[in-house]
Amino acid sequence: MAYRHPGQLFIEQHGSLQDRHRAVDYVTRYADFLRQEAQLHTPPIDLDTLYRHFHMPTPYRAPLVDQQGILVDGEAGLILIKEDDPRARQRFTEGHELMELLFDAHNQLATAQADVPTWQGPKKEQWCDRGSAELLMPHTSFSMSLMELGISLKTARTLSQHYRTSFMSTLLHMMEYGTGSHAVVMWRWAVSQKDQKESDRTGAPAKPKMRVWWCKCSKDWAGGFIPKNKSISRPSCIIDTAMRQQSQHVVEQFTFEKMPITCRAETLPLPMAANVCVLSLLHTELRTR
Repeated sequence: MAYRHPGQLFIEQHGSLQDRHRAVDYVTRYADFLRQEAQLHTPPIDLDTLYRHFHMPTPYRAPLVDQQGILVDGEAGLILIKEDDPRARQRFTEGHELMELLFDAHNQLATAQADVPTWQGPKKEQWCDRGSAELLMPHTSFSMSLMELGISLKTARTLSQHYRTSFMSTLLHMMEYGTGSHAVVMWRWAVSQKDQKESDRTGAPAKPKMRVWWCKCSKDWAGGFIPKNKSISRPSCIIDTAMRQQSQHVVEQFTFEKMPITCRAETLPLPMAANVCVLSLLHTELRTR
């Protein structure tokens, strides 16, 4: 049988995306559509079964540089995947490229119809990542697992094995569906722009501090805004984790804004290239008055 473009089939049944504010719901419904079409009801989601259902070629492994995956030809369903990525990472990339097929079909429709918007750029990439997570970690079963196991780094490891997804993508997905006040914060040694300007002025070397690189909070996070590049000073479990290269599970006060908050903090050292990073999962216990 001939290849059936999954994005085109979905749009024929569900229509086009007219409002970017509905994009998350749109890719979620598309992820559900893919699983239902291929009758994939039980995790881990078998992507090979999905490819066979739509008569797509299995994605080719290729020596890609600076890219995890490429949708080469939407009309043929041809996808390339970075060959030396871990298998869990490859699965997430495959999910991302399956989302790209949706926008490939959508943008083809936009070319033919003036009232259909075109979707490109970083936001579209974020929607594809979200859709990939939804495809591989269906929210119904995922939410039930979180209710049973609770939110922790241990749970992220357990669920990543169950869904055959990466630890990081699983942890971030937990922030989407977990109840309670939680935040994933990645820290790294870095010099602030202010300190660098002072260093340039005085000639004295700027000392890097452990700073927030990025974060993702649960919907119920009660710890306030977490500014990017916010530094932390000793004594701190974040710095101790970086220096000792040992995980910790402690209760500590953090000051992201003016008001300090008390958190239960789980930390994990993550060497990344030349930088020593620390992944932390924060759970708020109470606010300090």
